[in-house]
Amino acid sequence: KEKERLEYLMLLGILGASMTYQTGLKPPGGLWQDNMNGHYAGNPILHDTNKHRYNAFFYGNSTSFMASIVVVVMLLPLTFHEHDLSLWPMHSAILLDMLSLLVAYAAGSTREWETSRNVMLLVIPVLLYIAVYVTASVFYNREGPVEPPTQTPASTARVTATPHQEAN
Repeated sequence: KEKERLEYLMLLGILGASMTYQTGLKPPGGLWQDNMNGHYAGNPILHDTNKHRYNAFFYGNSTSFMASIVVVVMLLPLTFHEHDLSLWPMHSAILLDMLSLLVAYAAGSTREWETSRNVMLLVIPVLLYIAVYVTASVFYNREGPVEPPTQTPASTARVTATPHQEAN
């Protein structure tokens, strides 16, 4: 089960890194195709048309990329050697990764600020879900493992008896 969890975290890290890398190569709004009207070929159009939105996209995307790389680098030693390390730093990095990706998506996905604001408001239910999940996991782990009840010889005999034998 622990190996599956590590593979899942590695998958999230690699997916986040590849997605943010591709978005960095082709930013929202596209790139200028020629050197005309004071623009340079290859520069992002969004940077020239709305610098604040481009900065929000750029820093959100860059933060997400770096958080993904951190997750992958932190998981590499765990995949090759048996370590008993806590996974909370990786979970925190993935949380930062996903929230930064949400900011980058909101900044680069639409042209109207109202739509981006609505996407940014999605952060609130996501954070509430994470808080409930963390709280539930803390209380579950605090109780410790549940041990099966001990059986007396009489209850063992009753469990192993077939329904036909109990009728007699």
